[in-house]
Amino acid sequence: MKKRLAALATLAMLACGAAGAGPTALPDSELAAVRGADGISFAVDLNLNRQPDNATGDSRLTIGQKVDERMTYIVVRNVGGRIQMLGLNISPQTAADGTNYVALTLPGYTRFTDTGFDSISVQADPRAAVSGNLGRISINGEMMMQGQLRLWSH
Repeated sequence: MKKRLAALATLAMLACGAAGAGPTALPDSELAAVRGADGISFAVDLNLNRQPDNATGDSRLTIGQKVDERMTYIVVRNVGGRIQMLGLNISPQTAADGTNYVALTLPGYTRFTDTGFDSISVQADPRAAVSGNLGRISINGEMMMQGQLRLWSH
């Protein structure tokens, strides 16, 4: 029994040593020959500033800008909601002329639930009470898209 445990411990240490070697860099010529399957696919479930009981506090996104030595802020209150996306892919492709590019597919399905913000204003102090309201956005619904964004490096 002790011999079996010793043999298993030795094998475990050897496996850990091989795993700890780490990745090695490939030269560009070998890297260009590497082929993958379909790339990488993502499914996104993003929840922004929404509590489980759907209550919101007073969260703010502020953007400061200086114009003619005067500092003003765009204040967006309570940015949040839920965004779910399926079918977002990144994959390497080869064009008909032989050039390589990266294709980013648009998400095939997107759902918005209470996504948006409560108000937007422009004011001198970003921490002061909201001085005005230039609008509100609330998006609820589903969207389906198709197509690709193609990127070439030079």
